[in-house]
Amino acid sequence: MKVLDWVAIIGALAWTPHLFILIKNWLTKPEVRIITQRSVEIGFTTFGSIFNLRIAFSVKNKDVVISDIKVRLKHESGEERLLEWQGITQHLGKMTMPNEKEHSVLAIKLTQKEIEERLVRFQEPSFIESQRSHIQNAVKKMAYLKSENKFEANVFLREQEMADLYNFNKHAFPWKQGKYKAIIEVQSPEKLTLIDNTREFILTPLDIERLENNKVQLEIDYKGMMLGYDEELEKAQWQWCNPALIKT
Repeated sequence: MKVLDWVAIIGALAWTPHLFILIKNWLTKPEVRIITQRSVEIGFTTFGSIFNLRIAFSVKNKDVVISDIKVRLKHESGEERLLEWQGITQHLGKMTMPNEKEHSVLAIKLTQKEIEERLVRFQEPSFIESQRSHIQNAVKKMAYLKSENKFEANVFLREQEMADLYNFNKHAFPWKQGKYKAIIEVQSPEKLTLIDNTREFILTPLDIERLENNKVQLEIDYKGMMLGYDEELEKAQWQWCNPALIKT
């Protein structure tokens, strides 16, 4: 065997460990464990049903990019709804000077080195889409009245388009008394293993009564939304409930 052949073999062997590492990294799936606070904030506003969850991710094997997070809610009656993330608030700083920063939702990178706590705001995309058409109708009616110099704020709030918007929101109240299963679904460009992503919670009759009281606040908030929030306008006073989360 010639010297050049030995050099080629030695060079190939030198690359072998690196090649093994590359293959291992390609084959190993990241493992993501879901960590949540002990309760969840549930509401009902002009944004529809609200599910605010403080959550952290523990990552093993390798870093991963998360492109979407959803919560699938299954009521004991069999009803099922899907909520998607609409915003993330990240906790920044340590002990003495805590701070929080709001992020637009595109993607988040999870690393093995740090476990970062985030407040994720989930809403129902089907509600948002349907509500958009009602709001557009109301805005068009407002623009028309203004173009004709016929716009009067208090009269406009009683127009059919605004009545349709109020009624749509009120009839979209989704919460029910009883047990819910919340399944947290995470999507990524690469395959991953998801662990501890199921929780349960119970809404009591008192919880439902408290949330239903928000129906009377809808018109107040829509008034500010359509006419512009002003210090002199009455502000909506939303009520929330915070049922305990049970890991299953």
